[in-house]
Amino acid sequence: MSMVFSLLIGALGIYAFILTRSNIRYLSDLQRTKRIESSSELVSVLIPARNEESTIGPCVRSLLKQNHTNLEILILDDDSEDGTSKVVQALCLDDERIRLIPGKPLKQGWRGKIYAMQQLYEASKGDYLLFTDADTIHTPDSITYGFSLLQAHNASMLSGYPKQITKNLGIELLVSAILFNPTLFVPFRLQERFQFSLFAMAIGQYMFLKRSALDHMGGFSHIRGEICDDVQLARSCTKFQEKQIFAPMSDALSCEMFPTCKEAFHGLERSITGVVKRGWLRTILILVIVLVLLLLAFSPFISLFLAFTGASMIIILPSLAGILLFLSAWIVNARFFKFSFSSALLAHVTVFSVVLMYLHGLFLVLTGKGFTWKGRKIS
Repeated sequence: MSMVFSLLIGALGIYAFILTRSNIRYLSDLQRTKRIESSSELVSVLIPARNEESTIGPCVRSLLKQNHTNLEILILDDDSEDGTSKVVQALCLDDERIRLIPGKPLKQGWRGKIYAMQQLYEASKGDYLLFTDADTIHTPDSITYGFSLLQAHNASMLSGYPKQITKNLGIELLVSAILFNPTLFVPFRLQERFQFSLFAMAIGQYMFLKRSALDHMGGFSHIRGEICDDVQLARSCTKFQEKQIFAPMSDALSCEMFPTCKEAFHGLERSITGVVKRGWLRTILILVIVLVLLLLAFSPFISLFLAFTGASMIIILPSLAGILLFLSAWIVNARFFKFSFSSALLAHVTVFSVVLMYLHGLFLVLTGKGFTWKGRKIS
């Protein structure tokens, strides 16, 4: 068993190293995409906002500074219980490109945010749609960069990780769970070429689409009951043969997703659980993966235990090599996506957190307790 463990960790480390090398080269190429100097296309910036009084102002003001000036900014007040609408109304007085849309009562069978995005889509006029969250801050070329990537790669949908702002190391360790994708899961270069549904990735903080693609998919009605709307939309693109790509967006915008560790844990567990497809066979497969991730999370301690109990170096060396290769791959990804070196060194803690978030989320699903997000129950 010791040899099996050691070889498994060694293989994971090699895989993480090779995947990371490929992904970083591909993503770096995307960063060098030549910017389109000017475009007359109308871009609709669409922001679903629920209880975003403290964040919506800075977000909209950053969007007003865009190099691409032909835009409309639509904010949907999704039944907020704070002063979100008053802040937006004041912003509307400063620039006619801003429009506040009062949200309609939530329809049966729809998730709150997805229904908000559907209303924004219906109210927008642009041939290009940028869905972004109210807690994002955009650099002046956020839209130009996204538009250039869509054009250069002949894509229908673009998404990517913003620079994540965190108040402390605990929150950063939880949020850095997103590094699981470039380190151990998604081969981004192959994904662009072959458009596998399994590897389709998106994050709701930045989703840039051609309107024609969303028209082709019938808006959001086909994913109206999904928990993880962003990834499901990316998967829908692959099914409808609308090309989607995932690019580094940390130089285009930033986002503070969660102000506390508790909110980070519950928000991420909802996303991690929601992105996994249902079914007993899939659940069993995921549980096997969870077991492997647990071994990876505790691999430094297991290797030390093997060393102290007198295991031979032939057994220990593959696991040590795997640990170092995995850690180096995680650190490379962490620095590329602008996470701190301190959080990168604690990669095994983050992997363990991913396991905890998935298992707790699965418990909430199987027991019927569901999730609560922004005051709404998600069954």
